Amino acid sequence: MLKEKWKTWSVISNKLGEYFSRLPFSANFYTWMTLPCGFLGLLSIAYNHVFAGIVWFLLSGFFDIVDGGVARARQQPTYRGAFVDGSLDRWVDFFVILAYFWIPLKMPLWSTGPWICGALFLAIMPSFEVAYANHRKAVDDPTETKIWRILNRGEMYPLMLTVLGLSVFSSTWAGYTLVALVLLSGITTVQTFYNTLKLSSSQYKL
Repeated sequence: MLKEKWKTWSVISNKLGEYFSRLPFSANFYTWMTLPCGFLGLLSIAYNHVFAGIVWFLLSGFFDIVDGGVARARQQPTYRGAFVDGSLDRWVDFFVILAYFWIPLKMPLWSTGPWICGALFLAIMPSFEVAYANHRKAVDDPTETKIWRILNRGEMYPLMLTVLGLSVFSSTWAGYTLVALVLLSGITTVQTFYNTLKLSSSQYKL
C-alpha cells in the first residue's frame, strides 16, 4: 500500500540514494548486504539476543531502501538488480519469521507452529503472485504498482519486526500481533489474486 500510494516513500528512497551514491559502493553491494544482515539477525535471536537481532533486521531493511535509490541516483537500475533485490527480500522475510521459533509466543486457538507456517506462506505469496502475473504476462506490472494490495513489504516487514520486539515484553501481545500478521497477509494474498484476475488480459496465448 505504501509503495503504490505514498509518494513520500519514493522521496525518502531517492534522498538516501543520492547520499549513499557518493560512497564507493555499487547498488548491488547494498542489495547483497541485506542477506548477511538478515542472517545475523536470525542468528542473534537464536542465541537469545533479541534486541541485537532486531537491529540487524532493521539494518537489512535500511539497505533494502538504499539500494534502489542508489541505482536510480546513478541512473543504473537494471532488471537483474530488481530480480536479485526481490529474491533476497524473500530470504530476509524467511529469516525474520523463522526467528519466531526462538521467541516466547502465546498463541490463541492453535500452537505456535501452524501460525508460523501460515505466516511464512502468506507473507511471501503476494510477491510471488505479482511476479508470476508479470512472468505469465497476465498483467504488465514491472514496478508492482498496478496490482494494489493492503500490505506491501513496506508495511509487512515492520509488522514482522513488531512481533519480535513485543516478545521481549509480552508473549501474549507478540502472539496476537503474529495472528494479525497472518490474517492481514491472508487478506493481501486473496486481494492480490483477485486484482490480478480483474486486471489480467483474457486474450488467448499464441
